[in-house]
Amino acid sequence: MMLMSIFISISATAQQSDFQKACARYKNFKQAGANVTRIIHKKSLKKDIVTTGGAFIMHPDMVSISTNEGLDKLLMKGTRFTMTVNGKEHSTDSRKNPQFATFHTVLSSVINGGTTDISKLPDVSIQKTGTSLSITITPIINKVKKKKRMMYSKFVLVLDMKTSAFKLLRFVERDGGFTDYEFSKFNFE
Repeated sequence: MMLMSIFISISATAQQSDFQKACARYKNFKQAGANVTRIIHKKSLKKDIVTTGGAFIMHPDMVSISTNEGLDKLLMKGTRFTMTVNGKEHSTDSRKNPQFATFHTVLSSVINGGTTDISKLPDVSIQKTGTSLSITITPIINKVKKKKRMMYSKFVLVLDMKTSAFKLLRFVERDGGFTDYEFSKFNFE
């Protein structure tokens, strides 16, 4: 039993170390930007919906993604999340919505250079594959009081280990559909 405990501790330490390496570039940045391709995949659609736009990230905790000529936006500013779909705005706060609490903790930690030990969060898994680091957040259902209103079953953020750039942000819906934000031409200022 003790051997298993030691193995889990070493594994968590290695994961946190990889996370801090992937976030290193954010320690001294002011802002970052990228091109974004948004892909909406639903079983009910014959073809994925693809739109393009841009992303803007700013210290200490602001992420803005805009596609479809500004009609569709995703904004995290502090603990507040705002999603605009076809011009209609939906907002929540991660302090009141447990589904977004860990998501906010992870994004804020990335933007601040890996300051939080996310390997200790019970709803986070970290996987290194080649030069990519995937952070998967699976909200714990017990924390979510209104499961029927739970929009997403999983969030996935993929970072480039060498450049710290966002590569992919995925929102997985309860029915298995997903929305991907693929990042390209990521640059730091």
